[in-house]
Amino acid sequence: MKNRTKRWLLLARNWGIFLGACLVIWIIILLTRPNVTWGIVDRYFGRSRIETVSEVYYTDYVEDICDPETQITYYALDDLRRGKVEGINYTNGLYILNDRYFIHDEDFSLLLEETEIEGYGTVTMIRGAADALKQLLDAAEKETGARFALGDSYIDGAVPEKDLGNDCYMIEYYDTSEHITGTSVDLLIEGEDFRTYMTSDMAEWLYHNAWRFGFVVRYPFWEGEWTGVFFQPWHIHYVGQPHAALLYKQRIPLEEYVEEAYTTKRRYYLVDFTGEDGKTNTYVIYRQTETEDTIFIPDTLSEVEVSFDNTYRYYYVSGILDHKIEQPK
Repeated sequence: MKNRTKRWLLLARNWGIFLGACLVIWIIILLTRPNVTWGIVDRYFGRSRIETVSEVYYTDYVEDICDPETQITYYALDDLRRGKVEGINYTNGLYILNDRYFIHDEDFSLLLEETEIEGYGTVTMIRGAADALKQLLDAAEKETGARFALGDSYIDGAVPEKDLGNDCYMIEYYDTSEHITGTSVDLLIEGEDFRTYMTSDMAEWLYHNAWRFGFVVRYPFWEGEWTGVFFQPWHIHYVGQPHAALLYKQRIPLEEYVEEAYTTKRRYYLVDFTGEDGKTNTYVIYRQTETEDTIFIPDTLSEVEVSFDNTYRYYYVSGILDHKIEQPK
């Protein structure tokens, strides 16, 4: 009996030492790397459902969306890139740059617009992104009582970016930086360095609300295996509303999102999304390869955005369907 008691006491002591060591490590992490604590809590305990986004409904055929004989138009890709087609915005928001995919065959200069955002300054971004950014900035000030400051948006790819140092947890090079595409912008907080930014109330607001305006935090916490970049809550990337909502709902990085869409082998999917105006629309998202430098777009879609996926070399189209489709229960 005494031996058994000793064994239990020894086991309890060892567990106490182990748990005590874990507690000390956790306290050290909390004090020195609060962003890690925030990231772990959000990743594993903070997943909230987005009530404004329905479940995705997949389909294999364009016939489920429109009549391909009478309701489809083919557009020249060059006309789309140059913004010559009214109602269709070629953004390239799904174009991926990282340590595996480099910019090579896309001329982003055709897509860029320089826009003055009153009270904030000038940004150079892909078409449509600056308007969405203004809405985001206005909402942030209204809902938090504080203001972001504009950091880098477009940077000329001919000039390498500076070494951002240890505070940024990375060194960005010009051929893998999203700033040479105009798809992204850094939102800064006055008086906050990169380390304290990570746990600020405004950074948390941005992480959980950027999707409402078509943006995502491009480098989420603990996704460096996919993105090649450590957590950067200030760097947001414009992908468009339906993609942003799905990315946030699934809490996955852009690389994983594109790969999952490709591996489903289903080219068309629909999702109901309720926007800032309270109106619910059915978005159609689908991918296709080009045919003689053209792609097709159903005439039944409005607010259409197009992006080239340089990883699997598809063109993604998203738009609002002009009629309802009964989704399966």
